[in-house]
Amino acid sequence: MEFKPKNREWVKNAAIIFLLILLVLTFFSNTIMNRTLPEVATQSVQSGPITAKVRGTGTVAANGTHQVKADQTREIRAVMVKAGQEVQAGDVLFVLGAGDSAELEAAQSALRQLQTSYQKAAISVQETDYTLDEKKIQRAEQAVDQAQEDLDRAIAMDSGSGHVSQDVIKQAKDAVDKAKAELDTAKNEAYEAERAAQNEVDKAWEAYQEAQKNPDPVTASADSPNTLTDGGATPPPTENEPANVKAAREAYEAAKLRLAEVQNNNATNIKLYQDNYDRAKEKYEGLLAMNGGESEAVRNARKALEEAEDNLLALEMALEEKIAADEKATQMSQIDLADLAAQMEIQRQKIKELSGGEENEITANVSGTIQTVDCTAGDTKVKDDVLCTIEVPDMGYTLSFSVTNDQAKRLRPGDSGTVSNYYWGNQITATLTTIKVDPKNPQTNKLLTFDLEGDVNAGAELTLSVGQKSANYDTIVPNSAIRNDTNGNFVLKIEAKNSPLGNRYIARRVAVEVLAADDINSAVTGDLEWSDYVITTSNAPIKSGDQVRMADS
Repeated sequence: MEFKPKNREWVKNAAIIFLLILLVLTFFSNTIMNRTLPEVATQSVQSGPITAKVRGTGTVAANGTHQVKADQTREIRAVMVKAGQEVQAGDVLFVLGAGDSAELEAAQSALRQLQTSYQKAAISVQETDYTLDEKKIQRAEQAVDQAQEDLDRAIAMDSGSGHVSQDVIKQAKDAVDKAKAELDTAKNEAYEAERAAQNEVDKAWEAYQEAQKNPDPVTASADSPNTLTDGGATPPPTENEPANVKAAREAYEAAKLRLAEVQNNNATNIKLYQDNYDRAKEKYEGLLAMNGGESEAVRNARKALEEAEDNLLALEMALEEKIAADEKATQMSQIDLADLAAQMEIQRQKIKELSGGEENEITANVSGTIQTVDCTAGDTKVKDDVLCTIEVPDMGYTLSFSVTNDQAKRLRPGDSGTVSNYYWGNQITATLTTIKVDPKNPQTNKLLTFDLEGDVNAGAELTLSVGQKSANYDTIVPNSAIRNDTNGNFVLKIEAKNSPLGNRYIARRVAVEVLAADDINSAVTGDLEWSDYVITTSNAPIKSGDQVRMADS
């Protein structure tokens, strides 16, 4: 069978087209594949210096300022200073308007009220007249003397059986009278001793109350009580008790112990004299019984004498209690008068200060620069209003700015900073004093504070750089090339492989350790050489072993 020429031509053309397509695909396959790979930017590993500096900008603030405040309500007639002006201590800052201030009028009114209260208190302090009480006691003493005479007369007239002589009976009666007198004396002395001891207890209690109201500020603490205990109750010791309160409490407890001791001694002594009296009386009554007993007239006279003596004793004790109460009331009144007098003197001094002629000017207490003026002529300022603020340069200046936590880790208090944007005046020295959490960004930032010395003013804006000194390193890469994962820091190095169709670029992980860093580059150690290239950025996520394509230069 024979092929026609036309059919052979078709087969030849098909073979030529196939070979052409195969040739195109062979030469452009690498280019097509590269278009699908992640594109990366690289930078070569270099050597050189690294200056691990941290930079920031802040506003200078004065460490010390002094606020000039109004000490009374007055009109500002003239303002003698302006912001930025330097002043010396004693310079006139403001001139005040004439006329009494509201504080002066209030002080004068308070003085008048105190004077009225003092006069009323002085009138109430009057000496008590005890004439009537003394006359009652005199009559009671006369009644006792008369009752004694009546008893003696009744005994003399008594017609006893005569078994015992009247002299013996009289001696027994004298013994009874003596024992009774000693008993009465012992009771009076016991009363006086107990009253004196009770007065000591009362004074100690008042001192303890005063100490509780005014605890010693040096030894008092937040745990110390500020309320009074019930009157008369033994105050318990407390934790962190102020020294003056402790001393007053111990004095009060000691006074109560002395009172109890006096009461115990009195009871013992009175019992002794009571026993003597009872024995003398028993002996006397026994002698009378041997003579047939006392007559009714003697018994009535004896009873009258005892009643008269009891009445006299009651009147004497009542007078002593009245005198003691009056003395205590007088002491309290004298204390009130002394307090009022002290308050009056304070008010007089205050009036003197508020009404002084030189007080029409307000002068500077310190030297410095006027920072702000907070009033104008014609304003009326009340007490404690701020009139102006003086910057005190002797107390120094500070500057603060915020940095990241990583930057703060490179710094230590005491590092010196350099001012990079201050080209006039004397050199400024900056010293890092504190590194603390930035309240505006507590999770990510730290606040650096510097002390400044030199030609600097509050309000100036300065840029500081602070950190380690410059050093040379063999391997330096851009900060953007450093990555990290759970295994630590690393970079992706470019490895080039030759192929018949061109170079292929593979990303390989290289672990590194950062030795130092500045704002741009980091010095590292790792399996890197000076001629290596590391990936800085990519248009898609990549990992070690991925093939990448280089960005066009």
